[in-house]
Parts: sequence; structure tokens; C-alpha cells
Amino acid sequence: MKITDDDAAFILGKGGKTKEKIARVSQAEIELFERDLILELRGSKLQRRRAKKYCEGVMAQRTGPVNITEEYNDNDLTMLQVPQETVGFVTGRAGNFLRTIEEEWGTLMFFCEVGSGRRDKEYEKLAIFGSVRGRRGAELKVLSAIETKSPGYLAKIRDEVVDRDRGKDEEGTWSTDTMTFQDDELSYAL
Repeated sequence: MKITDDDAAFILGKGGKTKEKIARVSQAEIELFERDLILELRGSKLQRRRAKKYCEGVMAQRTGPVNITEEYNDNDLTMLQVPQETVGFVTGRAGNFLRTIEEEWGTLMFFCEVGSGRRDKEYEKLAIFGSVRGRRGAELKVLSAIETKSPGYLAKIRDEVVDRDRGKDEEGTWSTDTMTFQDDELSYAL
């Protein structure tokens, strides 16, 4: 895959962390030949496809919003609506909160436009790529942050979130169970 000098810097990331993250999430081997500006992707057809898709998403961020279409979903994508008033909090300073979640859950996340590219004024779409378990963990962490800034948001979308990835693992047994805590029980659970 031929890339530009600026794209190479973006793909590599600070200390090579972005390239490592893309390789980890896609399960592909990625090698960047900086002199020739060539990105080599090795792995199965699906691993290479995902790695290419993730690299294109990261490179697109450099010049503006990333446009996500249906072709982006290889059973590795969760789209989450983030209320506009919480986007800054969810992103964190210089994107640090999202990067921390990515590291913790082995995912790749970025805000994007969907389909025609027209952004919704009330919500931003957050694309979360990775395994079903990693996506759910990252999604719940982001929802926790949203709930801090916009109490009651999760209650509105709870059923959609809980049922979203039901049975989407290789064994077809993936699901999410929930429990309701009283306020005085919450500190023990955390």
C-alpha cells in the first residue's frame, strides 16, 4: 500500500504506538518502509482487509472526519451515538481518554461521519473496532463517561446497547447481563 510522508507519520504514531495498535486490533503484521513510503500488510485475507481499513481510517483523520460506510463492517464494528455535549469529555485532553480505553480493551476508536457524510447536530458517531468483547468493554467505558456528563442517557438506549452484539462471537453465545444496584451498593461493585 503506497502512502504519503504525512500519512506514514500518522500511521506510525508516537513511538510506533499507532502502527502497533492497528496490528493488534486487525491481528495482521504491519511493516512500514519509510524510505519507499510503502505499508506492507501480512496475514489472512480478513486480517489484511481490516488492517487496510484501519490504516485508511487513521489516515483520513489527518485531513478531516472519517466517513464510515456499510463496507467498513467485517463484524468488527460498533457504532455508538455520543451526545454532542459530552464529546469533549469522552475524547479527553488531546484524545487521551479514548487512547486509554483503546489500550485497555484492545480496540481502535474514532469519531466519524456515516453514509452520506452529513453530521447529526445532537450526536457524534463513535466507531469502535475490535473483537466483540473489546468493543463491548470500550463501549461501556465510554457510556460510563457519557453518563457522568449526561445522567440518564444510558437509560434511554439501554435495550439497544444490551442486545447489540448478542450471539455475534464465534460460538454464538456472546451476551451481556446486567444488574441493578442501589446507590449504597454501587461503591462495593466498583
